[in-house]
This record gives sequence, structure tokens and C-alpha cells, in this order.
Amino acid sequence: MNFMFSVEDTFGQPAKDLEPYMGMTGHAEFVSLDLSVFAHVHPAGSVSMAALELARTGLAGASGELPPGMPMAMPMPSAPLSSEVHFPYGFPRPGEYRIFVQIKRSGRVQTGVFDAHVR
Repeated sequence: MNFMFSVEDTFGQPAKDLEPYMGMTGHAEFVSLDLSVFAHVHPAGSVSMAALELARTGLAGASGELPPGMPMAMPMPSAPLSSEVHFPYGFPRPGEYRIFVQIKRSGRVQTGVFDAHVR
């Protein structure tokens, strides 16, 4: 599934002041109300911290140094960000979920909270 969230200004118009937040257009957390499911999701998808660590360690080798030319910084978009933020996610099972979406506007992080009933 692809979840799309629209960010609007106080007049209900598409927001034009979105900024990268920690290198991305936004972050989302999908949490089951019984707390048995928690997923931190990025617009381009997510990997587990264990997989990320394995990839980093594998790339770095025994020295812990990344190969020359391997950037660590996330590229920051130079064009204005869209007022729509998308997150790919598939619920693992039916139930009640709360979705937290964080974006950054004019230097301030904002959080939207949404409830979902999944069948």
C-alpha cells in the first residue's frame, strides 16, 4: 500500500514551506493499539536497523572505514518539496492502528496523528 498525506496551510491550500526533516520529506510510524506492531517508515521505504548495520559493516569491512567515494550524508533536495508525502507500508494483520506522520515546515517539526481500522 502507498499512504499519501497532504500538508495544507491555514487556508486549506497546499503548503509551500515544507523542508527536509532529517534528510527526507517526512517520517511515519505505524503502531497497533495493542503495541504489538511498530514500524518507522520513510518515503522511500525502510529497512530494519539490523539489516542497515549489516550493510554498513559489510561495506566498511574490518577497518570500519567506508570505501573511498562512499558518501554518508543524505542528499538534500534543491527544489521545493511537494505538499504531498507518501509512505509505502503493508499492515501485517487486521486491527486498530495509529499512524504518526512528521514533517518540517518553516523550521518547525509538526506531527499529524491518524487512526486506521484494518480488516
